[in-house]
Amino acid sequence: MLDALPVIAVTVCSSAGAAGVYYAAYAVRSQWLGPTVWRGRADTGSVSLTFDDGPSADTERVLDMLDSHNLRATFFMVGRQVERYPQTARRVAACGHEIGNHSYSHPIYLYRSPRGTWRQLERTQRVIADVTGVQARFARPPCGVRTLSYFRAARVLGLQTVQWTLAGFDWKKRTPSQIAHDVLRRAEAGSIILLHDGDSENLHDRSATVASLPLIIEGLNEKGIRIAPLSDLIEDSEIK
Repeated sequence: MLDALPVIAVTVCSSAGAAGVYYAAYAVRSQWLGPTVWRGRADTGSVSLTFDDGPSADTERVLDMLDSHNLRATFFMVGRQVERYPQTARRVAACGHEIGNHSYSHPIYLYRSPRGTWRQLERTQRVIADVTGVQARFARPPCGVRTLSYFRAARVLGLQTVQWTLAGFDWKKRTPSQIAHDVLRRAEAGSIILLHDGDSENLHDRSATVASLPLIIEGLNEKGIRIAPLSDLIEDSEIK
């Protein structure tokens, strides 16, 4: 039994180490590897809508819905999608929405080399700027996974990392009412809301997300919560 104690200790330490790595990289609120914004100021009485994985054909419908309510959101764009839908990307910028960097091809940075991570971020910065004329200020890593290499690259590129407070889980097969319910039941002033206007694999449409937007907008209005640009919620958060 005594001979087994060192083995047990090593196993426990290894498990704890693996758990620590997972938390540091995957946990939305983790600050272990670098500064990460996951919610905004509550004193604004507002939330922000953010959309990942676009642009796509469904982005046009999202824009129509937002424009009809005179709302501004933030679109975290995938570089290769910007190349596929340049007109839509330009419309996002022209309508006054904010644009963030969501990598070039949507990899998990934990499995990329430092050079590969840099290329993903830097290439997307160039693509966004070339197509829209906008220099992205914000970055959101795919699936929220951050690494030390990611933070080093983001710092050099002047990108502030923004995660989310709550999600509509619209990457799953869900109805519009289910998406809206998950957003509204937890939404409060300062929340950064994660939705999707595209699919990184280009396998699924986002019609359910589009249909959920009127429900989300109406529900937030009923709760007395405004929808504001992301920069308004996190204006006091500095890149470090």
